[in-house]
Amino acid sequence: MNDNQLIRDLIKQGESEKLEFKSSLNIESIGKVLASFLNTNGGRLIIGLEEDGMIKGIENAESKANDLRNYLINSIVPDSPLDVEVVEVKGKELIICKVQEGSKQPYIFDGTIFYRIGATTRRANSAQVSTLISQRQEDELHWERQINLRLEWEDLDESLIVQTFNEAKKNNRSSYDGTDVGTFLTQYGLMSNMSFTNACGLLFAKNTSKLYPQSRVRLTEYPESKTSDKLTRDEYLEGNLFSLVDQLQEFVESLGTRSSFVENDWQRIDYNFPPYALREGFINALIHRNYSAFNSHLTVSIFPDRLEIANSGSLPEELGGVGSLKKEHRSFPNNPDLAHLFFLRGYIDKLGRGTNKIVEQCKKEGLIAPKWKNTKSEVLLTFFGPKNHNEDKIEAPRIDFDALNKQQNDAVNDAVNDALRKHASAKLLSRYQELIKLLYTNGDLTLLQLIGSLSVSRATLQRDIKLLSSHNFISLIGSDKYREYTINDALKAKIDALKN
Repeated sequence: MNDNQLIRDLIKQGESEKLEFKSSLNIESIGKVLASFLNTNGGRLIIGLEEDGMIKGIENAESKANDLRNYLINSIVPDSPLDVEVVEVKGKELIICKVQEGSKQPYIFDGTIFYRIGATTRRANSAQVSTLISQRQEDELHWERQINLRLEWEDLDESLIVQTFNEAKKNNRSSYDGTDVGTFLTQYGLMSNMSFTNACGLLFAKNTSKLYPQSRVRLTEYPESKTSDKLTRDEYLEGNLFSLVDQLQEFVESLGTRSSFVENDWQRIDYNFPPYALREGFINALIHRNYSAFNSHLTVSIFPDRLEIANSGSLPEELGGVGSLKKEHRSFPNNPDLAHLFFLRGYIDKLGRGTNKIVEQCKKEGLIAPKWKNTKSEVLLTFFGPKNHNEDKIEAPRIDFDALNKQQNDAVNDAVNDALRKHASAKLLSRYQELIKLLYTNGDLTLLQLIGSLSVSRATLQRDIKLLSSHNFISLIGSDKYREYTINDALKAKIDALKN
């Protein structure tokens, strides 16, 4: 889904807990709303819309958006990642402000803590302030924010820290306007009372692997399969996280054009893994990785027909499964301080859109859509080759029961039974339930993927889809060239509400 279509859909939804419209640039009102989003569940503010969704537009939007970004960065305390962009809809420009739920609550604007209740922004009461402070104290126990007493000033690369706050200033993403390294680290929670956090060491240590051996990245290349006797490549990358990004970027460039042959045909197919998509995959793995254990890993494995990125950890429960990664979603970084510094440097573009861009780039290159797999200890992202080469080799999606508890499973069954019991046999009802669970746990799927998963004919599945669509269970997205099916938002929200 492109940004223009996304905004059109948001306008149709109307104002809510995570969405508000403003007809004009009232900067004080905008600051209050965004601070309230930071203190609750995040959200978007669309400027240039009337309350009823009518498009008014903003003149000289780019210039005003830059001024607004600078104002907000310097007016909301503490600093938090903030997106401000301009989107054109129906020939008029809108300014879109987006923030995720803040990791350092409470956030203050104009000396006041604001809170979001339904579609309204209010001053936080004492109970809400107490909740925010308690959550902040709990978050401070996270591994990346713990102090590493072995880390000293001389262990840090001060030139890299200076480069970072200069880049942040250049990108208009930081309120820090000084030149003192210690003040910068303190402002972003990386230093306290002359002691440094684990996040600070991962980002800026000169010899990161000595302090954190688990930060290494392993690259392996297999000539045929994992059972081959000899590896084409097997090496470890070392350095701070910014250095690892640079080394992985060099690795991407070294891959060049890859070739494969269609079985039973002598035709050679040349293709490239999209550099942007791989880079996003590497960055996601680095900032979401679980670094707390010394046996933590991040491996990049290259096979003749695919590339896999595996990192220790698991997707946040709030995300609702791997299916959400292919859609517009909130960002829940496992290491928010690492993610924030990556955002300041410009490595993260739009909040919550990195995984969407990975999918879009692969489709643009004619490759099979990448696949995420989430277990209790590892997240695996697989990039595949061209569709016409290994489309038939890809395992059909399966229901991820780790992302579906008993209450959610029962809710899907009950919803289908209540709506379609009069129209179908027990066998058909079971297949309809399975189709919906596939979409909920895997995200958007194509007709071929659903056919493979359900083991039915194209005609049968098309009849199933038509019936489920008529009862508002699923809908079609995309174009005639590349269609996918998705679970309807209302049903997804109902299932999400039953998370443990």
